[in-house]
Amino acid sequence: MGKFGKRFLCMLLAAASAFSLLSFAACADDGNSGGGEAMNETFYNPIRIEAQMGDPWLYYHDGYYYYTHSYGTSIRVTKSPWMTNVVENTNDENVTGVIFRQKDINVVQIWAPEIFFFDGHWYAYFTATTDSTDELEKDTNRRTYGMKSKTDDIFGEWETAVKIDLPCDFRSIDATFMDYNGRQYIIWSGWPEATNLNYRQNLYITELETGNPLKAKNSTDAAARVLISEPTHDWEMNGAVQNEGPCVCFAPDGTPFVLYSGSYSGGDAYCIGYLELTGEDPMQTSSWTKSEEPLMQTSIYSDENPDGADVIAPGHCSVAPSPDGTETWICYHSAKYSGAGWDRMARLQKMEWVDNKPVVERIYGTSEEVPLPSGEEVSRVRYEAEDAELNGGTVISLERTGCASGDRAVTVPEGGSIDFDVSVPRNGEYLLYVRFSNREATQTTINVSVNGEQYALYAPQTWYSDSFTQTYTYCPLYVRPDRNNTISISCDQSIYIDCIIVDHLGNA
Repeated sequence: MGKFGKRFLCMLLAAASAFSLLSFAACADDGNSGGGEAMNETFYNPIRIEAQMGDPWLYYHDGYYYYTHSYGTSIRVTKSPWMTNVVENTNDENVTGVIFRQKDINVVQIWAPEIFFFDGHWYAYFTATTDSTDELEKDTNRRTYGMKSKTDDIFGEWETAVKIDLPCDFRSIDATFMDYNGRQYIIWSGWPEATNLNYRQNLYITELETGNPLKAKNSTDAAARVLISEPTHDWEMNGAVQNEGPCVCFAPDGTPFVLYSGSYSGGDAYCIGYLELTGEDPMQTSSWTKSEEPLMQTSIYSDENPDGADVIAPGHCSVAPSPDGTETWICYHSAKYSGAGWDRMARLQKMEWVDNKPVVERIYGTSEEVPLPSGEEVSRVRYEAEDAELNGGTVISLERTGCASGDRAVTVPEGGSIDFDVSVPRNGEYLLYVRFSNREATQTTINVSVNGEQYALYAPQTWYSDSFTQTYTYCPLYVRPDRNNTISISCDQSIYIDCIIVDHLGNA
């Protein structure tokens, strides 16, 4: 070959290489990598789904979201720049860390952890009790505890947790913090008396020492425990006469509201109501006005209720702003299915303010694709199961408008699999979601292979065959010159697979 021919060949190879790189970059930018499509404007609930979880708490501070829920024996916190991705990563100490273990102060059954930032430090409230073989004694001894970080780093050192002495040393759970007009308060759910065999629970408030969220201003005077709510409406008395799970938020005009849960926490009628501070002094019972109707309650789809969301027993919520601060979102738990009791998942719901009062016009449906919180920027790619390689008798077995992301889903028989071809912009750790429906009565496992590495994903019952939810895992994905990443899924044939979603995290 002559000099000109060699030069021309080099030019062709260089052009081809450049075109290939540009094509890959374009695919990565628009999300169409490996046959997927970008999913950068919407998300799916739930944001967390684990066995026997509850009491989720989401808090926004300085550009990050901090999430925790009841783990039972410890308090674990996950930090994320995204409201819609608070999946814990115990392999990354900058993402998830344990800030408290029950053995630290010899208590058991850690409930309802709440974290907040005040005056340069992090604080945590939680419920705990002393160990006993007598279950009634154990339940009666539940009290409120708190702790303070030594620095402004939530994953740094913390001071030893202490019991917060409240006026009337009765059972107290679900404490929350309120900073209002230069004064600080603690609000909790408590028994009216030292013993309470009917488990009636009210909401109480007391003022804290100024600047100290861990010490009540007056812990010895019973009059310092002020009743702000007791169950009076029918929707607060289904299965149990209870008000619990308080959470403070502020209307656009600065008025404090307390969102709380009513009725029996393990029943389908569990719901969320609210109190409004209509008087001047939070320490006066008459200063608080209760909503006539629930803010959120069980919503079941039917011919008579076509807007039903199939969301069961919404309760125990927290409130956080969207990343740009223009929206208010509720993080709450719901039952995984009717009759699931305390087996729950964490969901997000946008809340509006109408005439300075909280309004939820419509609960997002179980399988609904939800618009992202305003200002949230993500890089996610969705791959439909029906477009993947279906092996070993795997078939498209569900075709119904509106039930799955592509209106179709796939059943994997024994010995079958779904193989997804996934390319990514760079080597790194990614978050993989698997959308599924489990129409059987018990939980099962979805087996996932990522380039040969095995993962077992938790797959609880989802109540209806066309009711989809998602499970998840972190996994490494790579840029490969000769082939893409292979993600293979196999599972019990009672499972429908809708799609997978690859969250690029910081790799985009």
